[in-house]
Amino acid sequence: MSPPGAQTVAGEHGAALACDSRAHPADKRKSAPAAQVPSTAAQASSTAATQERQVGRAWWLFWGCLIVLGLCLCSWQVMRGQARAQHLEDTASAPELVMPTAPPASASLIELRGEWLAEHSLLLDNRTLDKRHGVAVLTPFRTLDGRWWLVERGFVASPAPRSDPEFTTPTGAGVISGRWQWLNGQGNSGGPLFGPNREGQRLQQVDLSAWQALGTPAFAGVLHQTSGEGRFLPWWQPSNMTPERHYAYALQWLGLSLGAAVVMILGARRQRQSALRQRQA
Repeated sequence: MSPPGAQTVAGEHGAALACDSRAHPADKRKSAPAAQVPSTAAQASSTAATQERQVGRAWWLFWGCLIVLGLCLCSWQVMRGQARAQHLEDTASAPELVMPTAPPASASLIELRGEWLAEHSLLLDNRTLDKRHGVAVLTPFRTLDGRWWLVERGFVASPAPRSDPEFTTPTGAGVISGRWQWLNGQGNSGGPLFGPNREGQRLQQVDLSAWQALGTPAFAGVLHQTSGEGRFLPWWQPSNMTPERHYAYALQWLGLSLGAAVVMILGARRQRQSALRQRQA
């Protein structure tokens, strides 16, 4: 049998243990949210990293597209400059031909003998000369050997908008000359079309298919008349832009691409440094 003092001490000790055992679940419940804090922080960090990657991709994509566009336009201007230089060289050395049977060189001065096919005349729409609106007259010319050539005879002013002008075409045999221009592989002058090419007697652009009833032409091009009967006011002239101007445009586009590359690299570096500082904070 234990002394009364010992029983009191034992009882107090048991009560303390019971209180501790009842307190433990509450303490666990209180400490549970603290265990979730690292998980929430990790999710926030992962979301921020994903957003940084998305912003980085968009940055590189935008500036990369701008660089490619600038390089493409630079290359295009270089090719135009080369083509222009070649055209000027061809014009300077262009031969004078009479009734050629072989394909003439571009810008050749050609003399033809034959007659106009007046009933097949069409009008090249939306031409201007000296601030006047009008058309260019296109008339086939059949040479003595039976072939036909498309001839651009010059400018005729329109009396009113969308009103076809009146003009005359010589009859009988005659002699004409003009400067030769090749059309593209499809037999037209190219360029954008808005709706059908032909509307009545008007064409938006030169297209040999409009004279398919005459059969195959001598060559797939157009002769811009410079002398002879049936000639109107001279309208057509090759582009007066020099090769050097095209090369200057090419240099500008190249400068744009280089500038975009610098901005792209410096901006990406600044973004990385900013993201690193945020993570360290």
